[in-house]
Amino acid sequence: MPDTAIDPIPKQGNFRRALNAVGAWLQALDYTGFDYTLDRTERLERELAQLKEELRQSREASSSDARPGGAVNLEH
Repeated sequence: MPDTAIDPIPKQGNFRRALNAVGAWLQALDYTGFDYTLDRTERLERELAQLKEELRQSREASSSDARPGGAVNLEH
């Protein structure tokens, strides 16, 4: 009977495992004000970089349209 003394803690049931998983998930969702501010700042920085890239592309497209000798579509 020494084998029974090795595992004195009974195994958890399905309900307890599910409850522990939900508890761990809720703990992972612990979202502080600092976390929110950091995430918001990162999101704004990504959006600013995207807008800068779109502006650069827009300027390149408009400068290539205004080149002398380029095709210009004038309607009368």
